[in-house]
Amino acid sequence: MVLEAQSEALASRALLGSLRAFCLPGGEAAALRVRAIRTTQIGEMRMSEAARWIPFTADETIEATCSSFRWEARLDPAKIGSPTVIDAYEEGRGRLVVKLGGVLPIRKITGLDADRGELQRYLASILSCPPILLNHPSLEWSAIGAGTLRVGDRADVAGASVAIDLNEQGRPLVCRADRPRIVGKEAILTHWSATGADFREYEGLRIPSHLEAAWHLPEETFTYFRAEITSLKVIRESGPQ
Repeated sequence: MVLEAQSEALASRALLGSLRAFCLPGGEAAALRVRAIRTTQIGEMRMSEAARWIPFTADETIEATCSSFRWEARLDPAKIGSPTVIDAYEEGRGRLVVKLGGVLPIRKITGLDADRGELQRYLASILSCPPILLNHPSLEWSAIGAGTLRVGDRADVAGASVAIDLNEQGRPLVCRADRPRIVGKEAILTHWSATGADFREYEGLRIPSHLEAAWHLPEETFTYFRAEITSLKVIRESGPQ
């Protein structure tokens, strides 16, 4: 048992080191004092395979030192009074809020399922905020296969985790999890995946400029979200370097 645990620990460290090397081509110095990554995005999303794609513009802030993110989007931005969506995990709680015209709340989802689902989205966002790999103190990593890492947060009580598949160079191929999917008033655990493509370097950080997410249903798999990063800002703590 001791040898098995040691072998698992070595495998975890090796995979994590490979992931860090790919995502931080500028080395640890590139992640120094990075508090968050802030992006603007354009994209489109839909509710089902048969539904129309709805365009959006969005701003997102992903924290690097704690499990927290906020994605705020305006749907159909060319239309007057179009809805806004806030998808967030902040202070240990997840929520999805839809407001008509950015003012009138027409839907709000909170609770344990939202906590789990939004934390899983945050954990998959490591692709878009690689300083998390060095600066987040409560993440737990374990190898669950020859090229797969599982990550969770020790501070989490909802049982959230995400598996990240890597290639031989440490490039993240896909993040996947069983994630609560809201169907009417129910939350159904459904296999989910998120991917990044067209990786580019920003201040020594390697970040995908194209993002996609999909639900994998028994009868079909459908991509429901795709976005392009149009601008990116690395937010660092003030003080001596």
